[in-house]
Amino acid sequence: MPEITVSDSLYRQLVDASGEETLDNAMWKMVAQYQRGNNPGD
Repeated sequence: MPEITVSDSLYRQLVDASGEETLDNAMWKMVAQYQRGNNPGD
């Protein structure tokens, strides 16, 4: 799996936004939401 690097500040924001979920699950949901918003016909 590819690896990405983010700043400590962005990482903390992502962890805070994930709430009760694992960060991995929250990231997959963010990706899906982005794809739906940018490819509404799919």
